[in-house]
Amino acid sequence: MTADLYEEARSYFLQKAGLYQLGMVFCEKYRSLDHWGGVVKMEKLSTEEKVDLSSFFRRDMIKKEQFRISYAAFSTAWKKTRFAAIPLENFLAQLYPGQLLSKQETAAEIEARRQQIFTELLQQYSCEKATNWLRALQTQKLRLSHLEFYERKQLLGLVAKALSMLPDGYERLPFFANRVSGNPHTLDWNTDAGKVFLQALSFLANGAVYGTVEDKNNLFYMFHLLRDDILNFATVFGLQALAKETLLLYWQTAAQSLSPLNLPFREIVRAEQILPFGESAGTDFLVYIVENSGVFSMLLDALQKSNKVVPLLCLHGQMKTASWALLDRLAASGAVLLYSGDFDPEGLIIAQKLRQRYKQVRLWHFSADEYQKTKNYLTEGRLKRLQGICDIELQPIVKLMQEWKCAFYQESLINILLKDVMSSY
Repeated sequence: MTADLYEEARSYFLQKAGLYQLGMVFCEKYRSLDHWGGVVKMEKLSTEEKVDLSSFFRRDMIKKEQFRISYAAFSTAWKKTRFAAIPLENFLAQLYPGQLLSKQETAAEIEARRQQIFTELLQQYSCEKATNWLRALQTQKLRLSHLEFYERKQLLGLVAKALSMLPDGYERLPFFANRVSGNPHTLDWNTDAGKVFLQALSFLANGAVYGTVEDKNNLFYMFHLLRDDILNFATVFGLQALAKETLLLYWQTAAQSLSPLNLPFREIVRAEQILPFGESAGTDFLVYIVENSGVFSMLLDALQKSNKVVPLLCLHGQMKTASWALLDRLAASGAVLLYSGDFDPEGLIIAQKLRQRYKQVRLWHFSADEYQKTKNYLTEGRLKRLQGICDIELQPIVKLMQEWKCAFYQESLINILLKDVMSSY
């Protein structure tokens, strides 16, 4: 009998659009409040829907554009119908499409499913890197970019597996991905797994940024993964390299012939030690670093003309992964890194990054005393980038740049730079 009454009531409400809408609105109110009650506002109803409500509540609602209805009024009207034997809340719960849960109950169910997934994955992957990442997600110290990712156990398991299989030596990313999953494109950064993997690496690297292509390449490099190892290069002069205590001949040949060398990332990571040409050991040797290729070429012209070999490195305006790999090895080999850049926000950012990463960096004719006012005015957008410069030694330049709002390029200092390079070694 009760089942038949439920079905009759359900059929009646489904035929009456106004009543069905009212029932659904109170179901949503229940989800919000976690109990039956409250007041809802009904508006923009059709005449037919108003007729349905007028008949149910036994009062004229036709002429009103909007009206407020309390759950108490709804319950009172329900008790005057032939369906009164059924508790209203029981009926509404069955009328609702799907399982009617409050938002708190829904959140609790979701959290329980998540915790179960993390518990199972932590049992499966005991590697420290995978464990640290999974626990950070489990405790919400780290949050995934998409809520749906939390319930995709296969996706999270794939990334945890990748973290547990990170190589000790250098490995190309597609081959690493293939080793992890059997698909070389699994960890491409336009895939869901690639996005989560990058975030995991960033977390393990203490929040390293990965907004640009170079940032991503550098993040992979930190974990011995190589992505772009041919087009990613650094330009050097006057250096030699050793691998397993054996000289790499093409470095040696280039230096002997006074030629610059464009070194792909793949070749840089082969080097275990990098020294000035002709030196058998290195301690506090100088390496001159310039930001752009034009200045590098001018210095190189003078060195070649004088048949002189001095360690020189060009960053080409950006810190590519190849540049970081080269500087890592120079710093480990005992180099003092002398940096000269353009007096603009980008040049200051490079200088700050270098000084944050290497204690051996010295600013080379890159001070407020050498910065000059010009008509090379900076846009407000570029000037805003100065807000990220916190290095104390760079602050005098920042203050002047904020005042003068102009860039001063290192080409104007070429004679001073030449004098230093030509008098060294």
